[in-house]
Amino acid sequence: MEFKTLKNFDVEELLSVFNLSFSDYVVPFHLTRELLNFKIATEKIDLSLSVGAFEDDKLVGFILQAEKIENGVGIAYNAGTGVIPEGRGKGLVRKMYDFIIPLLKERNINTLVLEVIDGNQKAIRAYENLGFTIVRRLLCFNGNINSIENNSEIIIKELTDFQWETFRSFRDIEPSWQGSDFVLKDMKKDCTILGAFKGEKLVGYTIYNSIVRKIYQVAVDKNHRKQGIATVLFDAIKNDINGQAVSLNNVDEISEDTSSFLSKIGLENKVSQFEMKRTF
Repeated sequence: MEFKTLKNFDVEELLSVFNLSFSDYVVPFHLTRELLNFKIATEKIDLSLSVGAFEDDKLVGFILQAEKIENGVGIAYNAGTGVIPEGRGKGLVRKMYDFIIPLLKERNINTLVLEVIDGNQKAIRAYENLGFTIVRRLLCFNGNINSIENNSEIIIKELTDFQWETFRSFRDIEPSWQGSDFVLKDMKKDCTILGAFKGEKLVGYTIYNSIVRKIYQVAVDKNHRKQGIATVLFDAIKNDINGQAVSLNNVDEISEDTSSFLSKIGLENKVSQFEMKRTF
């Protein structure tokens, strides 16, 4: 067994191994080449920081990773770990981490972050044995948005840029990696940014991708809640995507008002994840 980074590795071969690895996952899914390229781009996956396990020169396992520096702390995000069925039971995930951690340390990275499906006890135990601990539970919602009576005083306008300082002041919880400011700041061309205005004042916003129908962020000014502002924002999203189903992943479970609202407008929480961290 050989371990090396995936720098310059063929994406088509990675796609084949990715889909085989996740074909019997707790929540099975399948990516096209276009979607894998989109994942690599939008989640800032760096193949030179990602690692593969090779047997007879064939990829049998991988960890896809991205990195950022936040408040002086170097963080590596695990955007996907997979091992093909025939390669399991050989401790490959531990061996891949053993290989890549020295490279991460050279880049002043000392924190690892990942998400694992709630209920996937085998994976949770495996990551705990690797030194990861659960830091929060994240709820994943999807479904069709219901139209309900909304506040006619609120005007929705498309914004040309991210207003991060204002947006952050509206939020109670921090988004996970995929919906973080760090990831979204380079995705403006792929996103629609809507602002909810009461008069001339911005009182709410949402950021979403209408092609993949994914909502990344939504928040309302703390001083203007319970006024139907989020309802107006979601109604605008519904109209933009012609009533098709949407997803909003990784809502921190401590935000009970958010969960209640999403359920009220028709989205369902069918899957949840644990965010796990390890420092070294």
